[in-house]
Amino acid sequence: MIRAVLRNGLIYPLAPLPSHWKDGQELRVKEARARTESPGEIDRRFRALEAAAQRIDPKDCEIVEAALREADRQAKEWTRREMGLP
Repeated sequence: MIRAVLRNGLIYPLAPLPSHWKDGQELRVKEARARTESPGEIDRRFRALEAAAQRIDPKDCEIVEAALREADRQAKEWTRREMGLP
């Protein structure tokens, strides 16, 4: 997503545009929502998130990590079969 600002009725990008975009190409522009949370509210949410993370059982993390390793192993095995590799 390209970020831009509106100044004096013209839209100015905040970063270089993709090279495949051409002059005259139609684009869709969407108004960005203003941040409504105060810094204090953001800090409160972050503290709540940290507290929730502290309650995660390390055994649950091990189970998830093992499942991810197994999924990775299966994906590699499937890819090898699809490519005709041993």
